Amino acid sequence: MGLSIHYRGTLTDKRQSAALLCELEDIGKSMRWPTQVLDGHWDRRPDARLERNSAGLPALVGDSGLKGIILKVHQDCAPLYFCFSASGVLTSPIQVAVSAVDNYAVTPNWITVHTQSAGPETHAAIVSLLRYLQEKYFHDLEVEDESGYWESRDYQDVLSEMTRERSGNEELARKAARLKRREQKDIVARIDLLLRKMRDWEED
Repeated sequence: MGLSIHYRGTLTDKRQSAALLCELEDIGKSMRWPTQVLDGHWDRRPDARLERNSAGLPALVGDSGLKGIILKVHQDCAPLYFCFSASGVLTSPIQVAVSAVDNYAVTPNWITVHTQSAGPETHAAIVSLLRYLQEKYFHDLEVEDESGYWESRDYQDVLSEMTRERSGNEELARKAARLKRREQKDIVARIDLLLRKMRDWEED
């Protein structure tokens, strides 16, 4: 399956939801990440569910009742979901639909993003973003990073794990080595620089 990041949590203060979503939208624009904004009704009971479409595949129908934003950080990994229930729990439309069998009970479930195919830069950028959001909006945010980068902050951990996963493919291993040599032009530097500027603006 390859390397993944798992995260879950609840907004520290639900009144900050609008500011958080505005900030994430700005980050998406600055990083040139496609975004999708959800503006569901928190005062209505969700009715989202999974049904089979004409092709026989499961499809999401109905209203999830979530407010949030979905960030597509890389074409080769699943999007990042920052969507919230009326109680401020971080979730996703699919998780709401699945919870229909439990009468839409809201619990902080893990959201998983597989990053193996997207490369080490994207993996590290996602971790940097989650760390920034934990400091500002999610004091109880839990992150399980299979590379160990969340705990160590050592980019070599991401490179080592991805190279190990791809050890059977020499070309992919060489690509990981080239990514290591990049400096300020890579996505890690860009997201770190952007988040650092945001912290500076708040302090001014």
